[in-house]
Amino acid sequence: MRILSSVVLAAAVASAVLGQGPQKCSSLHTRRSAHSLSTDEWRKIGRVLAQMHDSGELDRFAGAHQALFESVHGSTTFFPFHRKFVQEFEDVGRRIDGTFFVPYWDSTRDYRDPARSPILRNTTLGGNGQGPDGCLQDGIQGGWTMGFPGDHCLRRQFDDGSAIEPWVPAEVISSYIQSDDAIAQFREHIEYGIHGAVHLGLGGDAATRFAPNDFFFFMHHANIDRLWWLWQNTHRMMDYNGPGTNGEASLDDVIPHTDNMDFGDARAGSVMVLGFNRMCFAYDSAPAPPAQYPGANSDDHRMIHDARLPAPVFSGSSDTAGLGLEIMRIRRALAGSAALKDDFPGVAALGAARGIDADVDADACTCQERRAKRLVYPAPMSEMWIRMHGFDRARVDGVHREACALIDRLNNSTYVSPY
Repeated sequence: MRILSSVVLAAAVASAVLGQGPQKCSSLHTRRSAHSLSTDEWRKIGRVLAQMHDSGELDRFAGAHQALFESVHGSTTFFPFHRKFVQEFEDVGRRIDGTFFVPYWDSTRDYRDPARSPILRNTTLGGNGQGPDGCLQDGIQGGWTMGFPGDHCLRRQFDDGSAIEPWVPAEVISSYIQSDDAIAQFREHIEYGIHGAVHLGLGGDAATRFAPNDFFFFMHHANIDRLWWLWQNTHRMMDYNGPGTNGEASLDDVIPHTDNMDFGDARAGSVMVLGFNRMCFAYDSAPAPPAQYPGANSDDHRMIHDARLPAPVFSGSSDTAGLGLEIMRIRRALAGSAALKDDFPGVAALGAARGIDADVDADACTCQERRAKRLVYPAPMSEMWIRMHGFDRARVDGVHREACALIDRLNNSTYVSPY
């Protein structure tokens, strides 16, 4: 089947070269929030994963990620590689069960106390590991023995004993989506922030180069991909710059792959737009794929408000009710904090014509009466994590300081988080 996939992709690339353009998907499936799944849906995912485990597919993905680790982290390649990687995994699952999809885990919904997340219950991903090795005993992968890099129990070891240190709040991600003008800047903020925080928080296999052993990896990276898609729809969908696999990033860069994880001649440019070139999926809390493929230098693809979403500004949160309140309350806070206008230019640009001003006034009493929820700082990246990736310590620490400074500005304003 992998050979067939490569042939299909090669045909799509050849068509583009011949001027026929990228291949539009004939149908799409929707990646839904993990928070919305029923117990039966989790059981179905567990059955698919069990078959992938028994057939060695999970070992294959874990091995490929370890082999490619240095090539796909710390550069703009991070985004297209993981979009392709999760899509390949999802395709394997859909060959087992045609209704399978990778749900995304919006970790901002659990950022204050991640260990209490419904995603970490015994009917979902399971909780903390047990015993000296931190072996996972519950959840859809509970009691499993993994084959890569050698036989071992699937490990889960929370970074704060029985608890998990705080992750990144939605408001910080919202600011990145609105204010980061280039993908290289956005990549640093995401990779050095929310990406690493969740890996480190869960610990065990999740904090290694073979993290795909734990299904959390694919749910987490589906969410990272969702955030990238939100950023693409806010700025320039085909924007691709910064460090690449070989010098300056280019849409013509070949996506790194291995002999047993062969992406053929797939280029970064082939995965930039959902709904085309085998990226045949959408997200339930993000704009639908465009009807036409955008031009490389066109702004026509910039976000057109999706009626499913509460406002024409995107947030790090998939909680649409909370998003509406977030936007209203940030807009109110902007009146008393000039600095926040640079943090949230999308909200600052909203005018009364959008009907936002009336909503802010209507929400004012609610904010005054409820107990303030002060935002909390995310945990910093560990020295082990930084060294494993070869990151620049000063830059990683700088991203953390920037996030904490933004949280201070919000906490010192009238803003009250709805999350």
